[in-house]
Amino acid sequence: MEEKLDLSKQKEWEGKPGDVTIPEAYLKELRHEVVVFTRKERGGSDFTFRCRQYGQYAQGSYGQWRFSGVIIDTSKLNAKGDVELARFTYHPEVVLVNIGFMVIPAPEDVET
Repeated sequence: MEEKLDLSKQKEWEGKPGDVTIPEAYLKELRHEVVVFTRKERGGSDFTFRCRQYGQYAQGSYGQWRFSGVIIDTSKLNAKGDVELARFTYHPEVVLVNIGFMVIPAPEDVET
């Protein structure tokens, strides 16, 4: 039986490296790669995610940004940096407030 897709709900996939299959509907049109800069003195580490669209949360809401159709790679790595557990999460929307980030075109969306 085929799994019903609902892009309005959060979803997670995990498994052995190379065994995780994400339905195409979740990966379609991920045009932006976002690098989020966290504060190292608070134990944070920078991370990236992909999204379909982004923009200011609401007119006049400075420092608040909305990202839609978000895929985050939260795979578990061993000490050598190899993937031990492949894990991906989908979020219909993510909002960042007062945090530094950089948006670049997804590599496959860049014309060469």
